[in-house]
Amino acid sequence: MSEMAVVCNICGSSYILPEDEVAGNLPHVLLCSHICCSTCLRALKSPQNVITCPECQMDTRIGEEGVDGLELDSRIIGLIYTAQMNTKKGHSGASWKSQRLKSPPSSAAIQTQENAEGRSDVVKVLDEALGKATENLKQLDKIHKTLSSGIHAQLREERTRIIREIDEAVDKAKSILLKRRSMLMSKLSDVDLLFSGGQKECKRIEERIKELQTAIQKARHVRQVPSLETYCNLDKILETLHIPVDVESFDMSSMSLRSGLRCSLQMDSLVDSLRNCLKITDDDDNCFLEEVTVKPFQHVLKSSVEVWDSSGQSVPAKADPIPKKKSTHRPSFMEEIMEDTDTSSEIVEIAHRSPGPEPKHNERHKSHRRHRGQHFERPLTPQPKLLHYVMATHIVNPGQFYIRYMMEQKSGQRLTQKVNKFCSGETSHFTFSDEIKTGSMLFIYWKEDMWCRVIVTELFQKECFHSVTKCLASEVSRLSVYFQDYGFSKGISVPSDGGLSVLNECLRRPDASTLAEMNGWAPLAIKCSLKDIVPADQVRGWSLEASDEMRSLLGSEAVEMQVFGEDGDVLLVDLKKTPMVSLREHLVFMELARFNSPIVAPRSAPLLFYPSVSPALNVEVNAVVSHVNTPSDFYVQLVENMEYLLLHSKLQDCYSRPNASSEFQIYCPSLSQACIARYDQEWCRVQVIGFPGGRMVEVQYVDFGYRKTLSVKDLRQIKDEFFALPEMALWCSLNDVVSPQEAWSDEACVMFKELVERKLITVVAKKFVPGTRPVPVCLYEVGDDCTGASIGDILVRNDLAVSSQQAQIKDTQPSETTVWDPPFEEEVLSVVPAPPPPASEELKPSLILPTCLKDIKVRVTHVTSPGNICVQLLQFDSQLKRIHETLKTLFSKSEPQEMLWEAEMFCAANNTGVWERGKVCSVSTNGVAEVLRCDFGNKVKLHVDNLRPLSPELIGSFLLECNLSDVRPAGGRSTWTATACDFISHYLTGAMAVMTIKDPSAMPVLVAVFCSNRAGQNVNFADFLISEGLALKERKTASISETVFSEECVLSEKIPEPQRIISPPQTPPTPTPRINPPPERVQTNSYLPPELPPCGNTLMSISAISEQGVIYAMTYQAVCEFDRLRERLQKHIKTLPRQKNYNWKGVLGCAVMGTDMFWYRGQVQEVIGGHVKVQYVDQGLVESIPVCHVYPVVLCEDVPQLCVPCQINGVIPIGKGWQWDAVVLMKELLLGRSVNVHIMEHPENPCGCVKVEITVDGMALSKIMVHHQYATFDPAISSQEDYVVKPPVPDLDDWDLNTEGLEEPQPVLGVYKELEIPKARKHFPAKVKHIRTPNEVFLCVLDKTLCRQEQDESLEEALKLVNENIENLSPLTDFPIECPCLAEYRDGKYYRAKLLGFSELTPSVKLLVRHVDFGSDDILPTHKLRQLPASLHHFPCAAIYVRLAGFKPANVCLDLERIPYRPEWSMKAMMEMIDLLNGELTALLSANKPQLTVLLYNAEGTLVHTPLVEKGLADYD
Repeated sequence: MSEMAVVCNICGSSYILPEDEVAGNLPHVLLCSHICCSTCLRALKSPQNVITCPECQMDTRIGEEGVDGLELDSRIIGLIYTAQMNTKKGHSGASWKSQRLKSPPSSAAIQTQENAEGRSDVVKVLDEALGKATENLKQLDKIHKTLSSGIHAQLREERTRIIREIDEAVDKAKSILLKRRSMLMSKLSDVDLLFSGGQKECKRIEERIKELQTAIQKARHVRQVPSLETYCNLDKILETLHIPVDVESFDMSSMSLRSGLRCSLQMDSLVDSLRNCLKITDDDDNCFLEEVTVKPFQHVLKSSVEVWDSSGQSVPAKADPIPKKKSTHRPSFMEEIMEDTDTSSEIVEIAHRSPGPEPKHNERHKSHRRHRGQHFERPLTPQPKLLHYVMATHIVNPGQFYIRYMMEQKSGQRLTQKVNKFCSGETSHFTFSDEIKTGSMLFIYWKEDMWCRVIVTELFQKECFHSVTKCLASEVSRLSVYFQDYGFSKGISVPSDGGLSVLNECLRRPDASTLAEMNGWAPLAIKCSLKDIVPADQVRGWSLEASDEMRSLLGSEAVEMQVFGEDGDVLLVDLKKTPMVSLREHLVFMELARFNSPIVAPRSAPLLFYPSVSPALNVEVNAVVSHVNTPSDFYVQLVENMEYLLLHSKLQDCYSRPNASSEFQIYCPSLSQACIARYDQEWCRVQVIGFPGGRMVEVQYVDFGYRKTLSVKDLRQIKDEFFALPEMALWCSLNDVVSPQEAWSDEACVMFKELVERKLITVVAKKFVPGTRPVPVCLYEVGDDCTGASIGDILVRNDLAVSSQQAQIKDTQPSETTVWDPPFEEEVLSVVPAPPPPASEELKPSLILPTCLKDIKVRVTHVTSPGNICVQLLQFDSQLKRIHETLKTLFSKSEPQEMLWEAEMFCAANNTGVWERGKVCSVSTNGVAEVLRCDFGNKVKLHVDNLRPLSPELIGSFLLECNLSDVRPAGGRSTWTATACDFISHYLTGAMAVMTIKDPSAMPVLVAVFCSNRAGQNVNFADFLISEGLALKERKTASISETVFSEECVLSEKIPEPQRIISPPQTPPTPTPRINPPPERVQTNSYLPPELPPCGNTLMSISAISEQGVIYAMTYQAVCEFDRLRERLQKHIKTLPRQKNYNWKGVLGCAVMGTDMFWYRGQVQEVIGGHVKVQYVDQGLVESIPVCHVYPVVLCEDVPQLCVPCQINGVIPIGKGWQWDAVVLMKELLLGRSVNVHIMEHPENPCGCVKVEITVDGMALSKIMVHHQYATFDPAISSQEDYVVKPPVPDLDDWDLNTEGLEEPQPVLGVYKELEIPKARKHFPAKVKHIRTPNEVFLCVLDKTLCRQEQDESLEEALKLVNENIENLSPLTDFPIECPCLAEYRDGKYYRAKLLGFSELTPSVKLLVRHVDFGSDDILPTHKLRQLPASLHHFPCAAIYVRLAGFKPANVCLDLERIPYRPEWSMKAMMEMIDLLNGELTALLSANKPQLTVLLYNAEGTLVHTPLVEKGLADYD
């Protein structure tokens, strides 16, 4: 057989195997199983790497390897190779005989051993025979290798094909046939018997090779030592060496042998209980494996099966047993299971893939119902006064189900009669010329004597793997249909040998008249969704329990439906089984769903896009204006960034897939959430900015700037990879023009849009602004040769705008605004401001109080409470300015110093670019220090790189800490309330004030602060607090100096203010007589402390958690007692007591009327205005209640408090107490739950907090708080395990287990060993394996003495052995940090690696790993990781991480392209360093700790970084 015998069916070219100088023309197999040559495939390849088959028009996508990466047809290659071997085989036996006669006979050779001529003849003959034998041996090795590899390849192909068929069949009934699949997989080892002939042939060739090798060895020995000829049979050796290799004698048919086996799912009809089972048969339908009978469906369907619903998702459902029927009209090949057949609720289909998308229901709503002339019109939105009863036909989940109106039941029966009548005739049968198209209407045999109309959603042709849009009816292999009158989908499979007769048993086609009549009947199934409810778990979506609960509640009964509106083609409804049972409320009550509400999470900030990148100042860049609101509010896109086009293309590919809608669906978006949404049929990145109402959201397209209101269902979740680029839309405003009016006119906006919108323009940024303000820019038209006209000038010339400079000239009169602090220059004060100090004046680092302590002008910098106010004296502003200038001069150009910062150390701090004096309060482990601003009073967190040591002569502060005099906290408390602190901080922080010091010796200093109100009058802020009910006046006799600043004098209008301050009045003011009677003094005792449960484990219910982190818990006995106590309280007080004016100072216990109008026991905390802050003593809750609902009386004094105050044992909160986010976390974990509480220690005070350890879902609450960094473990406790309480261990039975014969547990591997370099060894040769930055590399030591190993084999040999048996290694299931493992590299082989962390979690888990023998990092999915064998763990890491000494990044570098993870280095320096590090280098060890540091020398003996420094890309260090 010649090479030309096998040719390509497309071009007619012969298939040619590649040789030394011949490229070859190989046969490749497409996905449709058609075979084409390499030349044809390269010609058919499209730019999108897609090849369309010229025979069936099916597309095949190719990978990075191109056409060569497609699968080869091994059968044709084997035939071509056999033909080549036949043409190149050796000479026949006659040629061997001719050579044999030339040599002397063996007997004569023995007799004439001493004859030199005879010996030379023997040597010559042996040389020729050895050459021929070497040729034969090579040919045999080649044949053996080809045959063995071909057998293995064909064996793998057959096993793969059979496994694929088994999986396809098993997928049709996943849960039912799972055990059967396991059995079939275990029997696949018998497939090896089919290739026994080929294996025997391989053994025969191996024996021939062994025999030939033995003869060659003997011949070589005889050639070297001729005397050995007497000890062997030379004729037999020569005969063996001369035997030619006859290729035809070897059976090569095993390479193209097919087992003929396939996995088929043969099912009988459901009425026969599906007696057939899954089996593997050969081409003659003979069973290859033993038969195992599958249980009947009516006994197995209690488990979940796969449902084909209209959404295209497989939904588990439960099917009832189906009774057997005598009818056999249903075809046996329709693989279906019916559920609720009496009510026609749904059809459950076992299939291996989901059908296509359902027909759009809005066509049903919009279609004209021509049959309504004879029948009634069905309302889509029922009138509110009418009751509409419906029946659920198919339920996917509460967000997608289908109903039918009960009023259309007779109409449906008439439709069924019409369809049955038409399908009973012969005109509805398919013929060989009929075609089936997707979207066409057909009739399907559903159940006995009942045909239904369906829509074809997916169609598959015989011998095609992908779906087609149309094909002949005789070529249909399977199809998916949608029941438009019931709402569900199903799949139908047609046997390959069935033909049209089998197809006509279950499917019929309508003729033209019938199709026109059927189009007049609207679909009876209406798609609905429950309004305003979302899944309880928004990540997993609707649960199986929610769907089952909905099915069990609705059943097959008629229910009442209330319609709220429409969302596209879906009705938003609520179903009520009875007037009192709402399906929405029932699902919410069962905690299977929750009502929809926008989420604004205070604790976790959403993942946002990177802000848009502003161009450099005064640099012309080209851009396109993407959206315009006004000339002061528009968005531009810079055109230099071409990466956005690639991201936009990936965005379309990702979210245009058929299943992307269900995979990335968002149920309840949150504010500022990043999402994906459509705009003009393209997917774009958006951000949620508002919730208009209902199921609508307002979004902003971050890459274009415009805003739009969309439905929630139009949003999609964004993948992490699409956060890579920042927002492309840059918010801008025109810099050189402003509007002549208060707002831009419509004419100006229209003209501005015409000039710039969607056009290429030149943008010049003029100023850097925060991200909350638009960037001021100048816009210019793009000219042919230079920059065009200014857009702002065009608007000015058309009188639509004015220049900003002209606007400033016209605006000479500033507008009058009411301010809290008017300038002091406008006030007429007796104190003349001091002139500025001369430059030669001595610098004073600290504050010195002035001699006059009255009327001091101050600036309030920080306010904590009325008792802690920090102010700066304005007369020291010049000194403070000199301090800041001195610090700037000393430290502006200084470098960070290696210094151990500790608390109470003074420093110079760089706070937002300004150098200030500070004092270190604390330093965290990550290098962040909390610094007190000495001249301002507040605390900030700065990195230690922003701190410098402060010299002693500059240590000091110009800050004065003050305390308001003559006031005390309201409510009888000793501390100020949070309301009073927030109130005074809001009004005083940053304000200018006049202050009088009352007692300079006190700490803080007692002062009176006067601030101007809106009327311009100075008001004593202490009196202002008293008037707001936030403070009380101090009860003491007022002195004359204090009376001067009373409110009565300050508000007087007769005497000017400066004179009032300096000259006190002659007589003190008389108090106003009281009109109201004095408050009634009442005193009550507090309730009895709670009865504390004994130490140990107990089950308690958490009732409340205070803002200070105190947990209030109740035992089950206390919960029962609380119900009885509430009934007793209602009997004590039956009417609302008469309201009186009480003095609440002595009131502790009280009675409180709650919001439910029941009385409870409480305890007064404080009085705030007209409200009383009360704690419910039996529950622990704290509320502010109006005074009228609080009664100062103690009820049920004999009953102690029912809730026990608790605090977590063994942990210390971060800061002075529990932070608000920590309290929020505890409330989420504990409130309303019954948890296991272990009481550790009772308090000495009966009213104190009990130290407890709470276990939440098996984990200690203390560990949870420490894990979230809200607390730290108490160092006073020696071991953390001493106080962590574990749940009680349940009593286990004593099992006598025999562990003999079990495998030993796998050893736990630690981290890799690092290669240690001896200190005495300074020089060693090295090679760079990986470069991270120019001065951070991974080295490989080339000196074998340094990396000497005691093992017999090397690391490369061990890795090679492991890669040969990689399938035997278990996948990695545990992912701790630094975990050793094997990771797959790009070449398909596995190398040693360690885990660095998780890189991605959605949509699939990916981990960041480091190849320890190379130093490179990689991001891999979990299926590319294997457990590390113990044989590879003892080798030290081949790649050592070192820092290169002698150079550092350049201080001045004009290259804009930087290394993203090391911005101090430029990409140019990186590429230059890569070129310098090639080849073998010499490393000089300079330091071992804290980091291994070396100097690298090239082969010439010079430092490798010298050219880098000479080019200005680095500096010497």
